[in-house]
Amino acid sequence: MSPREIVVVSGKGGTGKTTLTACFAALAEGPRIMADADVDAPNLELLLSPRETEKRPFFGMEVAHVDAARCTGCGECERFCRFRAISVRDGKAEVDSGFCEGCGGCLLVCPEACISKEKFQRGVLRRGETDFGSMWYARLTPGGENSGMLVALLRKEAKREAVERGVSLLLVDGPPGVGCPVISSLTGADFAVLVTEPSRSALSDLRRVISLCTMLSVPFGIAVNRWDLSKEMTSAIRAACDEEGWSFLGAVPFSEKTARAVNEGRIPVKEIGDPLRELWRAILEKGREH
Repeated sequence: MSPREIVVVSGKGGTGKTTLTACFAALAEGPRIMADADVDAPNLELLLSPRETEKRPFFGMEVAHVDAARCTGCGECERFCRFRAISVRDGKAEVDSGFCEGCGGCLLVCPEACISKEKFQRGVLRRGETDFGSMWYARLTPGGENSGMLVALLRKEAKREAVERGVSLLLVDGPPGVGCPVISSLTGADFAVLVTEPSRSALSDLRRVISLCTMLSVPFGIAVNRWDLSKEMTSAIRAACDEEGWSFLGAVPFSEKTARAVNEGRIPVKEIGDPLRELWRAILEKGREH
């Protein structure tokens, strides 16, 4: 039996998405597995403090590799590559793996057949144990590619473990925005929690991630964090939900105690209190409908 997968995302960074995800992990009852799908800037581990049990390299797609001993520096590969990933220097072709798209065209045009494709490590995938259950997390090498592929692998491993252990809940902290890693974290999810904040820019970004969920056919609900920083904008967000037919899950107020707890590496369940519990109940209820 597959677990029910709830993915927490936001249209922009800084909305408090990761803090709320950690709180949901603490509030959930029964066995659960957590995953941090923000592989470019993972932060869930700062609050859940996983004790690492597994670590493996992530290679991503294959890239071109030149056998310098056989290369004559003719430049055919450089002239062919439209990504400017390969160039001739000091009489030898060199590949910039950060630009190589792995198309293999240079292999076809090389007269010396001295170019091959090889694996290139793009990041690291990890598993750990937290006080609330196991957690899968990863980090992409700075400037690395294939973030969407790493997110897909991370979710696959988390789901595999959930199925093997009979765990019914998979809670995923997704990346912000609407790019490739977000698409990879949302595709096939059972329910998405869209965390926003009361500002005009956040509402604009919220509309973008809603469009993405709609395109991917992922059911979603909206939560406003720090709602009392702008009651006017919170009202505008609720009005937009009513007008568009979006599900409004709840709102969490701002608190200096919450900020202090996060700064100290603590999960602020007590600091946020009842509004947090009401939000989590609404997420579970709405998630069961889909």
